[in-house]
Amino acid sequence: MLKNQFILVFALFAALAFSACSSAPETPEEFGQAVFDAIKSHNEKDFRALYLTEDEFSDIIERSDLSEDGKNQERGRAIGLDKSMEKLAIESFEGLERLSNNYSIDWSKANFKKVDVIRAVHIGIQGAHYIDVYFDYNGFEYALHIYDCLETENGWKTFKEVSMSAVAK
Repeated sequence: MLKNQFILVFALFAALAFSACSSAPETPEEFGQAVFDAIKSHNEKDFRALYLTEDEFSDIIERSDLSEDGKNQERGRAIGLDKSMEKLAIESFEGLERLSNNYSIDWSKANFKKVDVIRAVHIGIQGAHYIDVYFDYNGFEYALHIYDCLETENGWKTFKEVSMSAVAK
């Protein structure tokens, strides 16, 4: 009995500790920083976690200001979203890795600069048309471009490819 209580207390402590260190981005600026950090650390798992899930999309539909007919139409789009978002996230991550190699970026020496956001409200849900994350490396400035982001119950997420470009000074 005491052993079971110890295991339960340990499990609760571990869950609280994990949730404290893996907080979801609560603002679009934090979301942009999280995208930069995932790419900088070459962490595909953290990068994939920034993409919309089927459950999150379903929740967005329910919270939206769409008519019931509109909600019914959108519910069909949620089916199978997890697989397509995982595929998109992996392709986007790999594409960014290739671009990084083309630009010869050593991410350990890349410096975060700022996040620009163009906010939007879509179907009654807070979002952003785009989020640009600026960083510099070796005297050059670059931007990560994140389009169509939405605020979910689990923080900000995207459902589009993340791209990168050099920025003219």
